[in-house]
Amino acid sequence: MSSTSYKSARDTFAHRLEEWDWAGQGASRRHILEAFLELAIANGFNSVSMRTIANAVNIKPPSLYSHFPGGRDEIVAESLRWHFHRFGQALLEAVDQAQSASEFWDCMVRLHFTRQVRLPESNLWDLLVATDRMANILPSELRSQVDDWVDLHQNMYVAAAVDMGFPQAEERVKVVVTLLEGATRWASPECDDAELAELTDRAVVLSRTILAADF
Repeated sequence: MSSTSYKSARDTFAHRLEEWDWAGQGASRRHILEAFLELAIANGFNSVSMRTIANAVNIKPPSLYSHFPGGRDEIVAESLRWHFHRFGQALLEAVDQAQSASEFWDCMVRLHFTRQVRLPESNLWDLLVATDRMANILPSELRSQVDDWVDLHQNMYVAAAVDMGFPQAEERVKVVVTLLEGATRWASPECDDAELAELTDRAVVLSRTILAADF
C-alpha cells in the first residue's frame, strides 16, 4: 500500500455513507428508531414489540406501520443503519483531524473507545451482530450490509497499521477491535470525564502494544 492508503480507506468508507439518503428520515421516524434502541438496551432485543415501541413514542401500534410498513423487521434494519450512519459521521469527523497514519490510528481508537463506553447502543449493535453470527437473527440482505460495514471500518484500521509499517495488520486489528468492543468490561460507563480521558489514553497505548507485539 502507498503512504496514503489510510486516506483511500477513509474515502471508501465516506463514499459508502454518502450512498444512504437520510433526507426522508423525518423526526417521527428517527424518534421511533431511537425508542427502539433505548427499549432494546433497557429490556433486551427480543422483548421489544411493535406495541412497546408504540407505547414509548405515544402512538397507536397500527400507526407505526405508516412509518415502517415492514413492521418490526424494518425498524430493526433501519435502527442498525441509523446507528452505524451516526457512528460513521462521528468517525470521519474524528479522523479528518489526522495528518499522518499514526494520528489517524489514534483518532480511530479514541473515537471507538469513547463511544463504546458512553453510548449503550454501541454495545447493543455489537451484541446484535455477534448474535446474528451464531443464530442468524437478521435478514440475509441486512446481514450482508452489516458485514460490509464492519469490513469497511476495520479496513481503515488495517490501512493505517500497514502505513505505519506493522506486519500481519489484519490479525492485529482484529485483536484491537475485540479489545475496544469490550471496553465496558474494563471501563465503567459511569466514569467521569477525567477518568474517561485517562482510560482512552490507556486504550491507545494498549492498541499500539498489540500492533507491535511479536505474533
